[in-house]
Amino acid sequence: LVTLIVPLATRRWRLFGYVFAANLVTSLTIGGVNQWVGDLDAELGDATVAGVEELAIDVSTAVTATTQLVAAFVVLSPFVGRRWRRAGSLLIAAVVVLRLAVAGGQSTHALVVLAVGAAVGSAILLAFGRPTTRPRRSSIINALRVSGIPVTGLEPAAVDARGSIPWFATLEDGSQLFVKVLGADQRAAALLFQMYRMLRLKNVGDERPFSSLRRTVEHEALIAFAAKDIGVRTPRLRSVAPVGSSSYLLAYEMIDGRSMDSVDPEELTDGVLSGLWEQIRLLHQHRIAHRDLRLANVFLSDSQPWVIDFGFSEMAASNSLLQSDVSQLLASLAVTVGPARAVRPAIEALGEDAVAKSLSRLQPAALSSATRDNLKQQKGLLDQLRDEVEAQCEVPAPELEPVTRFSGRRIFTLVMLFAVVYFLVPQLADLPGIIGEVGGAQWIWLVPIIAASTCTYLFAAVALMGSVPQRLPAGPTAAAQVGSSFASKVAPAGLGGMALNVRFLQRQGINSAVATSSVGLNAVAGIVGHISLIAVFVWWAGSDAFGDVDLPSPRAFLIGLAAVAGITLLAMALPTTRRLVIDKLLPILGKATTGLREVLTTPGKLVLLFGGSTLVTFSYAVAFAFACRAFGIDERFVVLAAVYLVGAAVATAAPTPGGLGAVEAALVAFLIAAGVKNEVAVPAVFLYRLATFWLPVLPGWLAFSWLRRTDQL
Repeated sequence: LVTLIVPLATRRWRLFGYVFAANLVTSLTIGGVNQWVGDLDAELGDATVAGVEELAIDVSTAVTATTQLVAAFVVLSPFVGRRWRRAGSLLIAAVVVLRLAVAGGQSTHALVVLAVGAAVGSAILLAFGRPTTRPRRSSIINALRVSGIPVTGLEPAAVDARGSIPWFATLEDGSQLFVKVLGADQRAAALLFQMYRMLRLKNVGDERPFSSLRRTVEHEALIAFAAKDIGVRTPRLRSVAPVGSSSYLLAYEMIDGRSMDSVDPEELTDGVLSGLWEQIRLLHQHRIAHRDLRLANVFLSDSQPWVIDFGFSEMAASNSLLQSDVSQLLASLAVTVGPARAVRPAIEALGEDAVAKSLSRLQPAALSSATRDNLKQQKGLLDQLRDEVEAQCEVPAPELEPVTRFSGRRIFTLVMLFAVVYFLVPQLADLPGIIGEVGGAQWIWLVPIIAASTCTYLFAAVALMGSVPQRLPAGPTAAAQVGSSFASKVAPAGLGGMALNVRFLQRQGINSAVATSSVGLNAVAGIVGHISLIAVFVWWAGSDAFGDVDLPSPRAFLIGLAAVAGITLLAMALPTTRRLVIDKLLPILGKATTGLREVLTTPGKLVLLFGGSTLVTFSYAVAFAFACRAFGIDERFVVLAAVYLVGAAVATAAPTPGGLGAVEAALVAFLIAAGVKNEVAVPAVFLYRLATFWLPVLPGWLAFSWLRRTDQL
């Protein structure tokens, strides 16, 4: 109420509108979050309290009001002074502590309150604006004049000045200065950028951020003075001065020229390139690493290169930082003048050894984003540049130095592990109940159940060997199928296992199109084998299997098939779709057909493919029958196999990883329909899933890790 009343009383209508909007949006948002994650209000039971304790409980358990308080203070913070911001932070902290100490709800709800409140407050500021912290033109002019610089005019500069606000200042004698202003916003952006680099990169020489904006500005000024002192062609720094309450400026003499990323390539003569590398030699001779040597930070004036912007630079630099400078400038120049002309003057100025050592850092992750974008437009240029350095320096190709913390494969593994935890661990929440369900089993049956489950991976390896024209190594292929038991847990319909098999085949030297089509053929063979076994066992079991269950209507299936065919014909009638099929799809299918033709015309491959796929399904049916026997279910094997085959087929439509939940429900339902009592049907299905779904997770992860470690994925 205070956050609403005070702006009204002080006639700050804009601020009142901000707070009112924050309260309204917060109420709606919390309502949606309540629907999503459940009731956020704490459970207090029947306790009767009074006085201070009652007030504490009211404050700490009012989720909507607490979230509105957070949103209101986020909205208010840019409009008030530091003391009020500190008071607001202390008040919110006190409320959160009360919620954790007094309320009986989940403690994680406090995180939801803070996250939603901060998000809503930030969204209001983003939508309607906040007070600017940028110094005004008059403040900058005054700061320059106080520093002894007679300024007569100041205009914004439309130039690349990453991390600062650029200006052009005109002096009384007609000369100009380039002024860059750094404030709290620029420092916050720089800190976020450094945090991103810290999380993504390693071995790139990033130091801890400076303790304040003043220290950041002083560091740039120090290196600018040092570079000028050793003879590097760089603008003279005229002034460092505070602007306003939280900003600083650096004023440099103006260069009458253009940045080298905007000049015509014809202007970059051999003399210009040699002069540029001579500037780098001077810097490196005194252990100064520029660390941002893209062409935007090199100016060309009267055919002479000037090096600017030392905001990212380091003194007493390590060898790796100096090598990064060389690789960065080589890549930037190669985009404009080609690899040969970029490398030759570098060797003349720095020597073959210094240029050769930069090879380990000639990789996209070690280059600036602007250089990476330019290299993407000239595919293969970076490889040509490496070849040119190796040829001119007469050195073999070195191993690239690891500069990223997370490779693509590691990110994939982490995502899969997260998905496993997210999807599967909640299913174990009632672990004692599950153990109680299967506690009455005859555990001697667990041995044949696990043996049948193990056979599924061996037969899956046989089927994969039959799906490709080339020969596959038996051990790694079997390990890939065990690894797929881990990958399939994080994607529905076995998509994780299929993706793993495609990658495995590619690492075995099989063309990508052939690998994809082979895995698809393997899946089709599995479907054919499953349907064939359903037909055999359902006919064999007769009405004993599904006396009380209505199977899906064949008419509905045919209607759906006709609808798909109609949509396909309609799509093919469109010229865009036809061109896509002719230009993109048919060439890929052409490559795939070559491999599939060899498989489909080789009897031995067909036996392996269809025999292995059918035996995979049959082995699962055997494991299910053994699980039923463990609880004394004495139905005929043919009935139990039919129950498994139909139940598993129905459950494949579920969009859950590994059919989680759907398989259990379908198998229990069909077992009951076959005359099995519910008291034994449920634990039998649990035992089957324990042996075939849960137990293989750890071996699957170990196999997956081994395949990655041996570079087979």
